[in-house]
Amino acid sequence: MTRTGGLVLKEDDWDDFQTWSQLFDVLCKRDGHYDNASLASEYCNHVGKNGRDNFDAIQKNLRSWRLGRHLPLRRNMMVLAKLLDVERDPCLNNRWMHLYAVARGEPAMDPAMQQEDAGRQPVAAAEPAKRRRPIWHWLAIGALATGTGFTFDFAVDRWAFKKLPMIGYDARVRMVVGESRLIHGDRGDCDGRPPDWYYTLPRVPVSALGTFSDGGLARKMSNFCNRVVEVRAVRFTATDAGMEEIRLLDDFMKIEVTGAGHPRQE
Repeated sequence: MTRTGGLVLKEDDWDDFQTWSQLFDVLCKRDGHYDNASLASEYCNHVGKNGRDNFDAIQKNLRSWRLGRHLPLRRNMMVLAKLLDVERDPCLNNRWMHLYAVARGEPAMDPAMQQEDAGRQPVAAAEPAKRRRPIWHWLAIGALATGTGFTFDFAVDRWAFKKLPMIGYDARVRMVVGESRLIHGDRGDCDGRPPDWYYTLPRVPVSALGTFSDGGLARKMSNFCNRVVEVRAVRFTATDAGMEEIRLLDDFMKIEVTGAGHPRQE
């Protein structure tokens, strides 16, 4: 039984949480982490990164994870589980891993399997089935074993990254009816993958001048990360002339759409 902010939580209560971020936030409060500072300090000590920049970055990420804006990488999630002592309670551990899998779009764990697992000694959460590696990955390993081409993986990753479209944030967007353009991007952790559209969508408004949609992966300069990072792009397709002020990805923006001209597609 656990007391959280005046609420008594029993084993059965873990099933009441429907999202990973909601459960994470409650566990933080249970352990007295209301402002993220103390948990950020513990996190930095655990991973051995104690610089001020590291502290500021993880504190911002913790706030984002608790609000459900982004989802931590699996390795970050496992660190959080240790810091919050999730594995001590088998029922809590099962719910934690189940909601994280659902948030990632992975197959949800069958309830019968959850009950079966609850009776077992909790162990470190198993990784999902490994994805089949592309052929160039194994070529790189072979090259490394022979002492050649050890930068192959890095070179391939950088090549793929540089092929992504580059976008920037502009507080004033001018378009014509029929035009479709990438106008913003949502980053994840500085060193991680960008969020899925599912996590970006709640911070995308409804517009009377057009429609927002998933723009796929792109590149964007991040002042917070102090470098160009991979982002989830937001595409806007103008359908009606006019002007409106919106808040997109927590940034204010004015969109002006004029009558039909020569639509430009990206």
